[in-house]
Amino acid sequence: MSTTRRVFLQSVTLSVCALPSWASVLTASPSVPPPPGLLRIERVLFDARRTHALAFAEAARQLGARTLAIWGDVEDPWYRQLSRRWQSRRVPIAGMTDFRTLFLLQTMAADAGLRPVLRIHHRMRDGSTAHEAFGAQMYRALSDQCLAQRGENWSRDIARLVTSLPECNAMTMRRGNLCEANLRALGSKSLVTWVIA
Repeated sequence: MSTTRRVFLQSVTLSVCALPSWASVLTASPSVPPPPGLLRIERVLFDARRTHALAFAEAARQLGARTLAIWGDVEDPWYRQLSRRWQSRRVPIAGMTDFRTLFLLQTMAADAGLRPVLRIHHRMRDGSTAHEAFGAQMYRALSDQCLAQRGENWSRDIARLVTSLPECNAMTMRRGNLCEANLRALGSKSLVTWVIA
């Protein structure tokens, strides 16, 4: 990585770290739009059966995000809310679910011209969680920094990350490693944090 890229990534990371102050503005006044240049997440979905996903959703709500609970079936929320919204305008969504839910959503999102731009696999084993990020280099760097040396409160930090991601252009996304994400096996206890935009 060149010095220029390193400086850029550090400045983006510092900007994201400074965003919790924006979170208090969003919580106090949900009508205030996020700062320019940030990905405007329309809805944050979460698996209501999983403890980490519940903590993720609570943190996202505190940051001003609109959340949507899923209990293993994505069809009802899809038909009632997301598909109608995507018919009028392509809007980014994020979430923490199992892989099956992500797979269904990304398949449906493709019809609206949207695609995953970030995936973070969370593998739970023996009381600890291993994290692996996929997407544009900038998003992976932000994810890795967010999750470095985190304990069991990592889901709250991930909520802060996905609600404050900078926008990423198509060229930057093409240089990402999302295609590798499908090659990594996920167990039934694994969760996936994702952003579709």
